[in-house]
Amino acid sequence: WGGPETLIVISSDLSHFHPYQQAQCQDRETVDRILAMRSGLGHEQACGATPVNGLLRTAARHGLVPHLLDIRNSGDTAGDRNRVVGYASIAFCDPVPHASKQH
Repeated sequence: WGGPETLIVISSDLSHFHPYQQAQCQDRETVDRILAMRSGLGHEQACGATPVNGLLRTAARHGLVPHLLDIRNSGDTAGDRNRVVGYASIAFCDPVPHASKQH
């Protein structure tokens, strides 16, 4: 654990089959919760809530920091905005050490 070879991939959809704008709001709330490292997501927020919650606990235990890469839904890619599925890409990385100040 902890070397450059360490990569854990968790995959989950977010909301399912809501209208575009409703899904955007709901998924943004879910992503904000993930970025705040708050586990306890329900399956209505992410169908893979169980592995996402496990990742959040593991990330907290190892001091990893979440970084949002992108958030979209199928209305952005497939076109139909009446019933969309939400997605987000979030990377959890080691914290960047503060640059030492030179005087």
